[in-house]
Amino acid sequence: MELEPLRQSLARLPDPLRPAAWPAASHDIPESRCHWFSEQGQEGYEKVLKNLPLCPLYLELGTFLGAGSTAFALETREDLQAICLDNWEIATVSGEHKPFNYSDKDGNPCGFVRGEGSALEHCQNNLRQYRSRVHLLKAQISHVTIDILANAGIRPDCVFIDDDHGKEPLVKRLFRCRYRWPGALIVCDDYCKMWPGVIEGVAEAFKRGWYREDESQMLGNRMIAFKGKR
Repeated sequence: MELEPLRQSLARLPDPLRPAAWPAASHDIPESRCHWFSEQGQEGYEKVLKNLPLCPLYLELGTFLGAGSTAFALETREDLQAICLDNWEIATVSGEHKPFNYSDKDGNPCGFVRGEGSALEHCQNNLRQYRSRVHLLKAQISHVTIDILANAGIRPDCVFIDDDHGKEPLVKRLFRCRYRWPGALIVCDDYCKMWPGVIEGVAEAFKRGWYREDESQMLGNRMIAFKGKR
C-alpha cells in the first residue's frame, strides 16, 4: 500500500484508534528487548516477507514490546510499513512461559520484567529507529477492530496474528481477515501444543472452508501461514 493512501486511511480512523504521535525522545527506562519470536521460524518467515509486493503493508495484531516479530519484519523489508495493534496492558511476565531476552546482560530480569516502564514505553523505545514506518494503534483487538480498519481503507499485504490465543477469538479474526482482506497473507503465531486454542481455531477455519490446509505452510515449529486468494 502506497504511503499517501495509507496516511489518508489512518486519518479516517475514529479518534481512539488513530496512531499517537511518537514521543520527542526515548523513554528513560532500562532496555528491554524481550519477546516470544522463536528463531526456528525466522528463516521461513523471512522468505514469505521477501515475497510480499513492493512497499508492503504489514498489520500486526498483538505487538507486545515490538522486539520480536515486529522488529524482524521491519529489518527484513526496508520498504515495509507496519500498523501495530495492541492494548499494551501486560504489566510484567512471569511463570514458565518466559520470553526470550528475559534477562539483561548481567543475568538479572530486564527492566520491563522488574516493572520499570510500561509495555507501550518499551515498545516505543524498541521500534524508535523505525518510527517513520511504524504506526502504533492502542486498542482492544476484536473482529470489530478489523472491520473499522477495513472500512477506513486499510489494505494489508500481510496480517500477523499474535494476540488472544483462545479458540473463539481466533476463529473470528481468521474469518474477518479472510473476508475483508482475501488477498492478504495471514500468519498465526503459536500454532503449537502449548496453545491448544490456536490449534483448535485453525482447525475450525479449515473445517469452515475459509482456508485450505493444502495451501497453508508451517514456518518453523510454531507459525502457520495461509496464502491469500488471488
